[in-house]
Amino acid sequence: MLTEKQIQILRSENELLQLQLDDVNMMIQVREEELDLLRARAREAAAMQSRLDNNLNEFEQMQNSLGNVQQKNSGNKLRLEEMENELYESVKEQLRYAETLKDFNSMGANLMDTNNELEEATAVYKKMAAMKVVLAEAQSNYEIAIMEITSLKEELEEVKALNSILLQKQIR
Repeated sequence: MLTEKQIQILRSENELLQLQLDDVNMMIQVREEELDLLRARAREAAAMQSRLDNNLNEFEQMQNSLGNVQQKNSGNKLRLEEMENELYESVKEQLRYAETLKDFNSMGANLMDTNNELEEATAVYKKMAAMKVVLAEAQSNYEIAIMEITSLKEELEEVKALNSILLQKQIR
């Protein structure tokens, strides 16, 4: 049967463990939100990749059109400059998409690192919980041992007192 003090200690430890569990749950929720954000960015990157592919196709089509226009009308420099500007903008957009894809890959690596850290934190939390159980058991055993020592000291004092009485009776 546990004493009131032991029950209070267990309740206190339970509350501490509950707080730690809440912290871990909060970390998991933050990580899930990060995952949602990364998934959204992945969808954006896929959409951008699709747009990039479309732009590249358009770029190829523009190049073909440019060749046809030059063959048909070598004097139409204005249209050529417009197409070059479109090509330039397309390349700039492609570079932005490539940078976004690079950022996405970097975030994926960061997410994997974060997941690894979360798994390590979970393992440490489990070890800590197991160690608290062992510590509580050791404390309980320590308190029992202290009570037994106190009891034995009291018995020893009683035996000494009896010995003292017996010695006095023998001396008389």
